[in-house]
This record gives sequence, structure tokens and C-alpha cells, in this order.
Amino acid sequence: MSRHIMYSVREGMLGFRRAPMATTVSVTIVSITLTLFGLFALLTYNIQQLVNMVRSRMTVEIFIDYDLTDNERMRLEDRIRQVKGVTGLFFISKEEALRRFREDFGDDPLELLGENPLPASFQIQLDPAFRVSGRFQSVMDQLSALDGVDEVVGHNKLFQVVDQYSYAVMLIDSVIFILVLISTVFLVANSLRLTIIAQKRTVQIMELVGATRAFIRRPYLIQGLLQGGIGGAIASLVVWGAVQFVSLRIPNLLTAPLLLLVVPLVMGLLLGLIGSEIGLKRFLPV
Repeated sequence: MSRHIMYSVREGMLGFRRAPMATTVSVTIVSITLTLFGLFALLTYNIQQLVNMVRSRMTVEIFIDYDLTDNERMRLEDRIRQVKGVTGLFFISKEEALRRFREDFGDDPLELLGENPLPASFQIQLDPAFRVSGRFQSVMDQLSALDGVDEVVGHNKLFQVVDQYSYAVMLIDSVIFILVLISTVFLVANSLRLTIIAQKRTVQIMELVGATRAFIRRPYLIQGLLQGGIGGAIASLVVWGAVQFVSLRIPNLLTAPLLLLVVPLVMGLLLGLIGSEIGLKRFLPV
């Protein structure tokens, strides 16, 4: 069995020499498409990390009626906590609002107006599932309808922009993935077709001496696997090099987990195997 496997691996590698131009073009284009996919996947991951960070820091601020009593405020607080999507609530008194105003702007409204004009408010934390524009607006509407609420301030437009860009990035990702899938499978299958044509007499002789179809097909499967794997390995190295290049000039700009860096290699191996299976079913059926 081990001799058969070694033979298949050797023949699969020799297949690169039997159709060198097709193999070179195949590996080159596979590496380019997988590099493009890997770079965009890296960009998508970092954009998503940024989006999640922005969403996690977004809060809703509820300004309450100026003349609300402490008991009424406490009842309002209970009603706010019951709104679906609200996970945290922090009360900011008039005095605290005045102190923050002084720190942020350096002015003192008391000196100008003789009284504190700033209302008390609640800062609301939302469940991550509600930090999308549609559900966020629903929470805003429910909070605005509560008695004792003067104004609700949120970032719904910002949520809408974030959602739009997130959807656009995912759409581009999907298009690139489909292009990578089609091009890799087609190129590997076409390369195998040329190799099989070049070895047509050899295949016929092997069949005459009793070689099984599985034995004959195995080297071509390995050849397709190697084509995709080499293209994927090159793409992974290019993506890794791009991350290092950017990190040297702008530290901490990109986050690149190891799993993301090996995605092009894994995809190359998988698509190379799929392409070789498709090519063999057509040009060297079982």
C-alpha cells in the first residue's frame, strides 16, 4: 500500500512536467485569486472587529423631565429595565451632568444662568443583538413612549451606515469567493485534462495490464491537490507578508489570527481536490 501511495505522489508531481504551461498558469491564477480573497477576508475581519467595537461603545441617553420626583424617577427606571434589549442602565444626576459639562467645556452654566439647566438622564446599554438599525429604532421608540421621558438620544443614523457598510463588505466577499471557486476548479480540471491527454497511451497500457481505475486516478487527484495547495500556500505567504509590511509601518492597525492566514492554503487544497475530481469524472471516469 505504501509503495502505491509513493508511486501516486511521484506521478502526481511528475504531472507538473507533462503539462508545464497549463500547470504554471493554473498555479499562478489560483495563487492570485486566493491572495485576493485572503487579503479581502483579512480586511473584512478587521472591519468587522472595528464595527463590533463601535457598536459596543454606542449607548442610548434618555433625558428625563426636569421636574420628575425621585419616586417617579425610580418608577421610570423600572420601566426602562423592562424594555426588551436593555441590558444596563446608569443614572446621571443633574449635579453629575453639570460636573461633566465643566470638565468637557470648561464653562460653568451656574455663573451664566444662576441655576443648573442640565437635566438628569439615564445612559442605556443595549444587547448586541439590538445594535442593528432596525431593532435599535424599535428600542428607541419604546423608550420615547415612556412617561417622564423628555428626549431619547441615540445613534440610529450611525447604526444604519455601519450596517450598510457591513452588508456591502459581505456582498463583495461572497462575489470574490464565487470567483475563486469557479476559477480554481476550472483551472485544475483543465490542467488535468491536458495531462491526461498527454498520457493517454500510458493510461491505456495500465488498463491492459490490469491496473484499477482507482490506482490510475490517484496520481491525478494528488496532482490537482498539489496545484491548489501550492497556489494556496503562495497566497497565505503573500497575505502574511502584507500583514507584516503594514504592521512595521502602522503597528496594531491589523489583527491577523493564525486561522485567517491559513484560510487560502486550506481553500487551495480543498478546491484543488474538487477540481481534480470534476476533471477526472469528465476525462477519466470510474
